[in-house]
Amino acid sequence: MRKTLVMIPAFGCDAGLYGAIAGRLAEAVEVRSHVAAQDSFGAMVAEVLAFAPERFVVLGTSMGGRLALEVALAAPERVEGLVVIGAGAGAVADPAAGLRRSARIRGGEKQQVLIEMGNMIAHLPGPRGPATREAFITMAQAMDPETLARQSDALAQRTDKWGRLGEISCPVLCLWGVHDKFSPAADGQRIAASVARGDYVELPDCGHFPTLEYPDETAAALERWLQAAVL
Repeated sequence: MRKTLVMIPAFGCDAGLYGAIAGRLAEAVEVRSHVAAQDSFGAMVAEVLAFAPERFVVLGTSMGGRLALEVALAAPERVEGLVVIGAGAGAVADPAAGLRRSARIRGGEKQQVLIEMGNMIAHLPGPRGPATREAFITMAQAMDPETLARQSDALAQRTDKWGRLGEISCPVLCLWGVHDKFSPAADGQRIAASVARGDYVELPDCGHFPTLEYPDETAAALERWLQAAVL
């Protein structure tokens, strides 16, 4: 039976985050994208589980990666594989800063918030760094401000899950850009080492969005992992 891969985009992003790799992965799995729109990870998890089929592989980037991890913890009987891209398992470092970001978005500063984040999203000296920055800002600018603010609320309230990673028994791939400014590569290495069946892949000259910065290399790594660990 053909397996389903549910892909969850990052904060502010839509299916375009995976546009360069979705067609290639569709040769092996049924690909579905889901944009999380709730103001807590608990509500987002429920949303994903209602959207997904009974059994599925889940992949997420940044906020979506953290959500994918929480989905695997919440429904281990349904998740056949987990891909985390650029998302640690720890609590938010500064909840107040996250809530200030939400308030700024609701208060009319959405564009400035997106520019500030965009300047950190990609490894700008990389071959697709500037294009990735612009792609993020374009996607996020198109998102309704209240949806964006709810995503920000959820990020500002995330709690520590490091101690629970040993509960994840499905295959896990952690895929990271070595120059990720939002979640250091050490987070990916730690997740991979903390689960029973973890793999870690690191991309040089890459920042927070491997699917945009290095789509061919990212798709190849995902294909290898799917064939070896899931299919």
